[in-house]
Amino acid sequence: MNFTFNPAKATEVACHFLEKEGGAMNIMKLVKLVYLLDRLSIQRRGLPVVGGAYFSMRNGPVTSELLDLVNAGSLWGAAQCDWERLISDRQNHEVSLVEPPAYQHLAEAELALMDELYREHGAKDQWQLRDWCHEHCAEWTPLAQGHDRIPVERMAEAVGKTEDQIRHLAEGVAELNLLDAAFARA
Repeated sequence: MNFTFNPAKATEVACHFLEKEGGAMNIMKLVKLVYLLDRLSIQRRGLPVVGGAYFSMRNGPVTSELLDLVNAGSLWGAAQCDWERLISDRQNHEVSLVEPPAYQHLAEAELALMDELYREHGAKDQWQLRDWCHEHCAEWTPLAQGHDRIPVERMAEAVGKTEDQIRHLAEGVAELNLLDAAFARA
């Protein structure tokens, strides 16, 4: 089970973190912060902010589509988003904010979660954040190479959701993904 990735929200989340960081950030740090945001949101609200497919990789957990956006600046087959206009191409393992967004896709509660997460982890560099994820993200699988999917159910269990809450989460995922697909065709 996976929530549908929302490229518009992902772009605004990345921009918000880049603003917090002073305009530029190491890509591994950015990818970890966005993953941890979805993890915290699932723990607190029962749904992610960005969504997508989560994977264990050598340097910790990632959101696959976000990593693709960072690496390519766009997603093949995805709805139009402003990533290429708002965020620079990666250079020297960093991306930077080109232009602040209008923040039309994020709720106040999501912005508050981002601010809370940044207060806790913003001072860490990418290596400290990677190590924190290795120590505290029980859903992550250590790998020497390649990747391994992290099901949302495993993440939910790792953040303390009960079996009943996880079953309810799975039902919500199916319903939200169906709505996302219906509105994408409209």
